[in-house]
Amino acid sequence: MKGIVFCKAFLKSLPGFSSKAFCRRIISLSEVKYIALIFLMLTSPEVFSLTSSKTAKPGALCYMINNTISFTISGSSPGQSGLPDEITIPLKRAGRLLLIEARIDDETGNFIFDTGSSKLVLNNTYFRKYVSIESGESGGITGSVAGVRQTKIKGIRISGLSYTNIMADMADLGHIENRRGVKILGLFGFSLLKNMEILIDISHNELHLYRLNKNGNRISSGSKEFVADISEKVQMYQDVLFVTSQISGKVLSFCLDTGAESNVISSGTPKKVMNTVSITRRSGLVGSGRLSTEALYGTLNDFTMGGHQISEMQTIITNLDNMSAAFGFTIDGMLGYDFFEKGQVCINLVRMEMKVCFNKS
Repeated sequence: MKGIVFCKAFLKSLPGFSSKAFCRRIISLSEVKYIALIFLMLTSPEVFSLTSSKTAKPGALCYMINNTISFTISGSSPGQSGLPDEITIPLKRAGRLLLIEARIDDETGNFIFDTGSSKLVLNNTYFRKYVSIESGESGGITGSVAGVRQTKIKGIRISGLSYTNIMADMADLGHIENRRGVKILGLFGFSLLKNMEILIDISHNELHLYRLNKNGNRISSGSKEFVADISEKVQMYQDVLFVTSQISGKVLSFCLDTGAESNVISSGTPKKVMNTVSITRRSGLVGSGRLSTEALYGTLNDFTMGGHQISEMQTIITNLDNMSAAFGFTIDGMLGYDFFEKGQVCINLVRMEMKVCFNKS
């Protein structure tokens, strides 16, 4: 009952709200679902504790919904923030996909660790009963993916890392499960790892997360310093990271995408760049939706980052116009599994820099 009263009070506080007009307005199923989702968010215990506080400020409700992210650790003293200084998450592999095991609400399974995804994405197969709302289209490697929906989950736990009351996109990922023969609950996006340092170590099948201070230094005094061969600045757009590299002297913008099973280069890059790629075969390509497109496979022969030439970089050549349109600027390519397997990749999300220690073998 308290939730109903609060929800009514909240709606009445909206500019121009009229109960009669409101009743006449809700006539479609999608609108009813939208109101139901608002109701679910507003009637959670966290909202009541926040909004009933005398110190609550305007905008606090939205802050609570989007920022209830926390680590859990045993033995934290009352004066501490409750965040562990560092955590190691095992990585599993299905082909060239990096998987982390997680529990989301009452379901346990694998999530693809996907820095190319800006959000948490759930597989429709296992969450079809959740109340959801339309959220438009998303741009993928094979074109725009229509019918993307959003829902709210109570919580997700990965090792000692936990998140509560967060929004997630929903998409059809059944084709990935079928191709790899493994249960996939969804995609674990980069927006869930803000203000941390992430060390991706494929050779040891580990993902290391470090808490940082405001200067971007690790809080953990016992952590070993990362010795890098190269260091590059990164930029973030829509919670996805981009780094610049050079091919044949041309400066190009690449998305860092651990969810990509291969590197990708846009077929729209200058001819001078394309002439350095040795084509090996032609094949079909399936993205995050069920759409497929034709692509060429080849080897990058002149890829340079931070003055270091990286050899034997396998790549796919395909059209990235839809992805570029989704971000609002030209994307020349994506650095996927073929890049991350070259060594340890450390990304500092406070200093916005990426360091790489290449495998010496």
